[in-house]
Amino acid sequence: MFARKTLGAVFVVLLTASAAAADIKIVKMTHRDGFAMMGQTQPPSDVEQTTWIGADRMFMDQGDTATIVRTDTGKMIVINYTHKTYSVLDLPIDLEKLLPPEMAQGFLAMMTFEVTVTPTDEHKTIGEWKVRRYGMTMASKMMSAESTMWATTDVDFDHEAFHRLYTEMVSLQPGMADAAKEMRQINGIVVEQETVMTMMGNTTVKSSETTTSIEELDPPAGIYDPPPDFAEKPFDFMASMQK
Repeated sequence: MFARKTLGAVFVVLLTASAAAADIKIVKMTHRDGFAMMGQTQPPSDVEQTTWIGADRMFMDQGDTATIVRTDTGKMIVINYTHKTYSVLDLPIDLEKLLPPEMAQGFLAMMTFEVTVTPTDEHKTIGEWKVRRYGMTMASKMMSAESTMWATTDVDFDHEAFHRLYTEMVSLQPGMADAAKEMRQINGIVVEQETVMTMMGNTTVKSSETTTSIEELDPPAGIYDPPPDFAEKPFDFMASMQK
C-alpha cells in the first residue's frame, strides 16, 4: 500500500558515502503494526532493510523489492524479487508521465505533503552513537504522520551527496520532493525512529526503525545493477502504489 511504501522511503537512514573508495552499508530493522482499512487487513510486518551508498549510486533492499539509483547513468532500477523482474526509468522521475492523463493532476494534488522538521536540544546515547532528537510532521489530504528521529554525527558522510541520491530515491513517491528538502535540516545519520501515522482520517498505524550496523565496505559485485537472470518489464506505477 502507498502509505507503507512512502514512509519506508521517507525514513530511510540519512547517510552517504565518504570520500574513501569503499561504500557505506547500513542495516536496519523495520517494524509496522498490523491494521485494517477499507475492508482489507494488513498483518504486522518486520523487515530487515539493507542500503548501500556510493558517491553516485544507491541501492535499497526492502525484502521482496529493491530500488537502485544511478546518477552516473541517469537511471532508476526497480527490482521485484518475487517475480524476478526489473524496470528501468529515466531520471529525473516525471510522475505525470507515469500516471493516466485523466487522473494525474488530481492524484498528485491529494498526495502533496506539508512537512516540518524540528530540531531539539535533547541528547542521549543509542548503542555506540551519541544522538540528538528531531521531530517531523507530515500531512496531506490522504494521511498524516508524526515521527521522533534520533540522529548521530559520529559517522562522517557527505551530506550534500547523500541528499542528491535520496531525492532521486524517493522521487517515485508522490509528494515527497518537499519532504526530501525539509530533511536536509537533520544533521547526521538517523539511527532510530518511531512514527504514528493516521490514514483516511481514522486508521492509526505505528511503525519503528532501528539501525543495527553501519559499515564502510567494498560493495558486492553487481549490487548496483539488476540481477542478470531477471527479465526487464515496463514499470507499472499504479501497481506499485497498490503495494
